[in-house]
Amino acid sequence: MSKLGQLIKGEIIRLVKYKIIVFGVLASLIWVVIIALSDVETTLTLVPFLVLMDAGLMSTILLGASFFYEKQEGTMQTILVSPVSMWAILLAKIVTMVLMATISFILVVCAALIFHDFPVDVVRLFLSSIIVVISHTAIGFVLTLTARDYMQLLIRTMGMMLVFFLPVLLIALGIIPQSFEFILFISPAYSGQLLFESALHDVETWKMILSCGYLIAIPSLLYPLYISRRYRAVAMEG
Repeated sequence: MSKLGQLIKGEIIRLVKYKIIVFGVLASLIWVVIIALSDVETTLTLVPFLVLMDAGLMSTILLGASFFYEKQEGTMQTILVSPVSMWAILLAKIVTMVLMATISFILVVCAALIFHDFPVDVVRLFLSSIIVVISHTAIGFVLTLTARDYMQLLIRTMGMMLVFFLPVLLIALGIIPQSFEFILFISPAYSGQLLFESALHDVETWKMILSCGYLIAIPSLLYPLYISRRYRAVAMEG
């Protein structure tokens, strides 16, 4: 097995050991119940938001939990002194988060299609989910690497949710008028929401290009300029 494959296997084993996978699945099952109890129109509004919650917010929380558990047990230092590159270590964590998001994606989308019959471009929705996971995992790394402990990470994540996710929900429910939409483009969560909505109905091309470009730019800048440099220092602090 390749070094990357071994790292991914180790990440999955730790997710099972720390019951992070169980927590993630339970959260997705809550979304399944919500979808089952909702009507078609509500589901059309909720599905993009629920997928966004798992791909964005949950990825950040689960990544942080894995990081601090791993750091607490000292396994992180062992990995860092082994003959593997920093990029392989980071890529293994990204792939693991994508796998977690895929499990959630399958549960949520299958529930929506089983309980409510409506057209959806599953492939586009899945590809959008991967883009959102990778971008929000980068944000999750920044929050994690600047937090003293997991509690501080949770507080910062909740703050991120209020700033990025709450306005998305409010505009989806019509509480915030569409005339304020331009302000929300600063939020990666809103860009992800637009990508998900494009799988259900037409979205203006310029919005798609802007959203996709923004979400790709986030990890493209954060990983080489900050995360790859900061990760080793924080991990070796013990």
